[in-house]
Amino acid sequence: MDDNENFADLVTRFLTRADDRFAVTTASGPAEGLNQLREGRFDCIVSDYDMPRQNGVEFLQAVREAEYSIPFILYTGKGSEQIASEAISAGVTDYIQKESGASQYTILANRISNAVEQHQAKRQSDLSHRAMDTANEGLSLVRPDGTFSYVNPAFAQLFEYERDELVDEHWTVLYHDKEAERLEHDILPAVAEEGYWSGETVRLTKHGDRLVTDHRLAHTAEGVIICTAQDITPERTARTQQTTGFELLVDAMDDHAFYTLDHEGYITRWNSGAERLTGYPATEIIGEHIDQMFTEEDRVRGLPDQLIETAKAEGTATDVGWRVRKDDSRFRTSVTLSASYDSAGTIRGFGKIDQEIAGDSLTV
Repeated sequence: MDDNENFADLVTRFLTRADDRFAVTTASGPAEGLNQLREGRFDCIVSDYDMPRQNGVEFLQAVREAEYSIPFILYTGKGSEQIASEAISAGVTDYIQKESGASQYTILANRISNAVEQHQAKRQSDLSHRAMDTANEGLSLVRPDGTFSYVNPAFAQLFEYERDELVDEHWTVLYHDKEAERLEHDILPAVAEEGYWSGETVRLTKHGDRLVTDHRLAHTAEGVIICTAQDITPERTARTQQTTGFELLVDAMDDHAFYTLDHEGYITRWNSGAERLTGYPATEIIGEHIDQMFTEEDRVRGLPDQLIETAKAEGTATDVGWRVRKDDSRFRTSVTLSASYDSAGTIRGFGKIDQEIAGDSLTV
């Protein structure tokens, strides 16, 4: 838009030569410009500043009041710090001074392209965020540096945060140390290599409660990780409480410790017998790795992982040896680890039974 129609025609010719994507419409003043906006579809406005009745900044204000959010470039021969300041305050996208020579039109064409592409990218991002905002499933976006760039209401509510409390926080705020180590050293490398990972992780709410979550991660080309979270703590508890004769028998026997592990050995359920035997309440132990209760000697030789691998391969694994309680006392126990599978035959985790061998207890 320019009240000098000859100049407007000149700019039109240069712009269409500079980029064949451009379709340029001209207007000689603000009133005509607003009518053009109402009647057509435009991706960008380029406006002169010094015009009769209404200057370029006042036209920009009228455009924004009419709720047009498209890029607005002020292209003026009357440059000053005051005009630039007014334009920025009014929400101008870009500010360019008219100069002599054809090179200015190339610059203008580039600025238009950049402004439109950025606006469209932001609009697409806003649309995506609005869609994610309404999702029932917890969704978040994690930047390459590990900080949240976005969380939807369901995600924030799941972990008992306000949304702005999580944005810009590092993802580790939702994990205890051992689970964060597993995510960093095992899961995230798999996401980088395969582009996707799904499974179960144990996370922390703002108030320190532990949640077993169905967790999916997808890697984008820009390095952003898309995360989903669904609380399956009740489901995991119910799964281990299904009315199989084996589990009902175990839960009924007070002298047995029964707990479940995920497929990597992290604790997902803990019964009263396990608490009585080890001294660990469920609120402290769920989410920890089973190796926490093994002696240092057994951890060094990899016994916990060996038992898990044997159970995966053979269905069950049994071991008799020393274990460590919360108070660091040792007790000798017989352990049976049984693999659990879903209806598709995929391993879901393990049921574990510990029984203390009477008379074999010591404190180190």
